Amino acid sequence: MATELARTNPWWRDSVGWAALDIDLRPVAATGLGYRSECLDNLTPGALHILRGPRRVGKTVAVKQAVQSLLAAGTPPHAIVRVAADGWSANDLRTVVQNASLPPVAPGQTRWWFLDEITAVTGDWATQVKWLRDNDPDFAAATVVLTGSSAGKLTSAAGVLAGRRRGRGVDADRTLLPMGFASFARLLEPRLPDVERVELAHLRSGATAAKYHALLPWIADLVRLWEVYLRYGGFPASVAAAAAGRPEPQEFIEDLFDVIFRDAFAASQLSTSVTSALFERVMESMASPLNMNNIARDLTLSSETVRRHVSYLRDAYLVWPCPHWDEPRWTAKERAQDKLYAVDPLIARVPHLRNASRHDIDPSVLTEMQLGMAIQRAAHLSGARWSDDEFLFHTRTATRKEIDFISEKLAGVAIEGKYTDTGRWTGEAATVDASRWDGILATRGVLDTKSRTGAWAVPASFLAYLIDG
Repeated sequence: MATELARTNPWWRDSVGWAALDIDLRPVAATGLGYRSECLDNLTPGALHILRGPRRVGKTVAVKQAVQSLLAAGTPPHAIVRVAADGWSANDLRTVVQNASLPPVAPGQTRWWFLDEITAVTGDWATQVKWLRDNDPDFAAATVVLTGSSAGKLTSAAGVLAGRRRGRGVDADRTLLPMGFASFARLLEPRLPDVERVELAHLRSGATAAKYHALLPWIADLVRLWEVYLRYGGFPASVAAAAAGRPEPQEFIEDLFDVIFRDAFAASQLSTSVTSALFERVMESMASPLNMNNIARDLTLSSETVRRHVSYLRDAYLVWPCPHWDEPRWTAKERAQDKLYAVDPLIARVPHLRNASRHDIDPSVLTEMQLGMAIQRAAHLSGARWSDDEFLFHTRTATRKEIDFISEKLAGVAIEGKYTDTGRWTGEAATVDASRWDGILATRGVLDTKSRTGAWAVPASFLAYLIDG
């Protein structure tokens, strides 16, 4: 174990030069993008933080970038311990904390523990971490970061570890998601203006209307970049390909295929061809409430099988639900069908990108999906939990027309993804104009904020650029 720890903690030997040779940081540096997630900034000393997110999104890179920041701030190298926990047993955790040979730290110096991909540990790892926080004085005083890719396991662990074991951490629960549009766009086009993020409650204010109009000189760039974003998404490996002008990276697409069909569907007893067809149908249904019974009937499966596979995808942070609003409370309507969206365009497009005969996803659907993700990311930045599925809703008017997104955080505004590029957008606004909501139609290139009572037309790229990280 000491040998393995020495290998995975190279800053113990060289606190300056290790990053240039690191297997995860070196490819990031080679892209030249200079992107760094803020997901592990401002960790609270002595707290226990949980970082969640899909596989291949860059959690290990974020951990190592956090190590770089700690070293730059003067933290002694020997005080930082990273454990690559994938494949370990729960008992190994207690062994490494209490019995492994670690370089000594100065008296009174607490350690920083990064337990990476802990949800891949076999056995009851949460109870072991709880025991260590309760009974090992050094570990109880340490700053601990757990990362993982299983929503179910992390949610259960958060309950086991609740209370004083978490410490007094601010933002103790963190989420790393694929890159938002604003970051994506600035990486590909550094000349874009740096703008202050708009709060979700102010999307139809006069000040925000002025910001929409201030982006008009950049409309050609933003529309082009939005459509590139809909192709490539925000996973770092794919963003690097987009920045270099290369096609969607086939090797990474195969990695995502493995994440879906070898990892998320690991417990499935269905063949790859059947699960591919099931996944394709779920992705094709994103713009409408998901009818699992219809998918089950068409694929000759049981409804329970479809539900179970959808839960696998949710648990792996690959999709997220948008439930039906239970008027007038901000809760989900019982027994109503959720909409289900992928967390990234590349995930939604995996079936087509691996087999061109399978359907690709329409840009208008991807626009709706990514606007929902932009709202989710903005809410998360303001303190909402990613695991909260009673924040963003879809609803129906009295004539049973769908409205894509409403939320208490949107302060009376409904957002409709209508990726139109014509002057006839007002016809598309009829549904939201007949509702109680002040509407924003997310268009391709139409901007019109003149109406006081009717819907506004705002390019989807403008909306995402102003609210997304």
